[in-house]
Amino acid sequence: MTVLKPPATPGSEPTKDVKYQIFVYGQFQNPLFQAYKHAAEYLAKTRNDVVAFVHGLYETQYEQQLRYLVNQYGGSFKQSRPSMPLIFAETDDSVLYFKTDKRFFDWAQKRFNYTDNTHMVFYKVVGTKELQSVKDASGKSFCALRFEIAGEPAETIQTVHIELFNEDCPAISRNFLDLLENPKFNGHLLHRVKAGGWVQGGDLVDGSGFNSEAAQGGLLRHESLGIKHDRAGLVGMANHGKDTNGSQFYITLRELPFMDGKSVIFGRVISGMRTILMINKLPTKNERPLKDVKVFAQKLDS
Repeated sequence: MTVLKPPATPGSEPTKDVKYQIFVYGQFQNPLFQAYKHAAEYLAKTRNDVVAFVHGLYETQYEQQLRYLVNQYGGSFKQSRPSMPLIFAETDDSVLYFKTDKRFFDWAQKRFNYTDNTHMVFYKVVGTKELQSVKDASGKSFCALRFEIAGEPAETIQTVHIELFNEDCPAISRNFLDLLENPKFNGHLLHRVKAGGWVQGGDLVDGSGFNSEAAQGGLLRHESLGIKHDRAGLVGMANHGKDTNGSQFYITLRELPFMDGKSVIFGRVISGMRTILMINKLPTKNERPLKDVKVFAQKLDS
């Protein structure tokens, strides 16, 4: 994975007059990320000695990018947290890491006379609109799963939001959306937890793991095997051989290269991955959770 560093303006590169390169990473919907974005872009627009590189990401992708940046820069960057956006500035001879928003805005005021008195409620609205705009522009479908873990308070379990790869797997993506409309989907048991590997559900008959049928009956062919099992949070179809995709699906917990070319990846988790990690830690017997884990289709906000 590489650090995202597109030029501030398409086709442009920093010139010798540039003294500060400001980098901003965060979740689209995070209001502080939006405040940082506004500041960085304003400074880049109004000053010849500043360029800005702003990267809005989905929750899961931001966490992956943040881990990369922490490993690359080390030092103070180790204080970074996935719940907070990251902002730092590179100069000719140093990297300025800002642990808090106060430190950044104090620096921006002192260095550039920049202040921002905008209420965070405004930036929250901006972030929500940007997230929806990014989804709409992607041309992809989105869905969400809700999990119930026996004995765990519902408020501690995040909804898992998923982006589907319609362009690579149109039929399998459509099949998954249709499965979510099946009344049998709601409340079915997650039947397998391969510790550190993946979690698996989708047996809508008896939760045994022996049943898998497409939403419209029968089985579906492998549409695409081009997407690699190269990270956590990928959503794929479980099968028992070539072209035997039905209702069973899995979500990866790490790289699984031995599954490349054998199983179809048709989506990725964009938020709520902590729920999958929570399920991964449950005690199991023969890879079956000892606590009931029920899966539900969660309606998306319109």
